[in-house]
Amino acid sequence: MKKKILFFLGVFFGKWALKFLYGTGKWHIEGDGQIKKLRAEGRSIIFAIWHGNLLPGYMYVADKEPYGVAGTHGDAEIISRIAVKLGYRTIRGSSTKGGREAYKQIVNKLENKKGALVFITPDGPKGPAKELKPGAVKAAMRTGAAILPVGSAVSRHWAATNWDTFYVAKPFGDIHLLMGEPLVFSEEDDFDECSSKLKAELDRLEQEAMRRAGI
Repeated sequence: MKKKILFFLGVFFGKWALKFLYGTGKWHIEGDGQIKKLRAEGRSIIFAIWHGNLLPGYMYVADKEPYGVAGTHGDAEIISRIAVKLGYRTIRGSSTKGGREAYKQIVNKLENKKGALVFITPDGPKGPAKELKPGAVKAAMRTGAAILPVGSAVSRHWAATNWDTFYVAKPFGDIHLLMGEPLVFSEEDDFDECSSKLKAELDRLEQEAMRRAGI
């Protein structure tokens, strides 16, 4: 019974805590029309952002009917429920458990739902930090979906360090979200070159966002 109560409180207060923290900040968004433009072209989207600074991007797309990948461990159930309450539809799986099934679901959504948006942290959920896992690039090459590389940073934040430094906004700070030019790959392209291009853009955008945030 105690676990059920804590689970409910985690889901309920998690949603409103994120809405407060990211709703009181001043947003500075670059590339704000990218998602709308790609969807108007009928193209599906992989919204890619490094794990440590994922929350601004996570909140930005919450009202855009996104799919998000949630792990299969216990804590991930709370994260999944919060995501659903914010507007996400979840795909379950991780790089260590259920990864193959999650990848199949991602490809299915990108191929069969016009304008689908899948939120991915290419170095998550367990790192190493900023080391690109192959899923996002392989899914883009297979489906023709555009990868939208994104960087973000907040000027006032808490930082928790585990395998990564994970940033959470404090109230009333500046929130910087930078979306780069879409990257479109095909199955004829070289996988390593595509991966290098995506990593370089993710690094560049995050470093620029952090510079603007004064970090």
